[in-house]
Amino acid sequence: MSRRNRHKKKKKLKLQKKISQFAAAGKESPAEPEQIQTTGESAVQQAPVESEESESIIDTPTRKLIAKDVRMIIITLLGLAVILVAVKTLQLKTGYINSFGDWLYKITNIQTM
Repeated sequence: MSRRNRHKKKKKLKLQKKISQFAAAGKESPAEPEQIQTTGESAVQQAPVESEESESIIDTPTRKLIAKDVRMIIITLLGLAVILVAVKTLQLKTGYINSFGDWLYKITNIQTM
């Protein structure tokens, strides 16, 4: 069997495993119908109990990675906000930012018409 055919077979097996995992996950938690019990004069209705994990289609390791990415994005945005506030304050209090802009303009040799 050639290397190419073996690679195709491996891909098919991986795909079949993924499909069987999704099918098994769907069969594990079927929705239970609501049950109504009557006791004397009052009727009690029981709803099926489902956890948050069974409702979500995202598995736990992926959730952790997403949470980590969101934290990094928030930290980055907060860092940028602090830098912008510091630059704005520095510009208002001193002339360093304006002189830095002039210096940068001369160094880059920007030609304006």
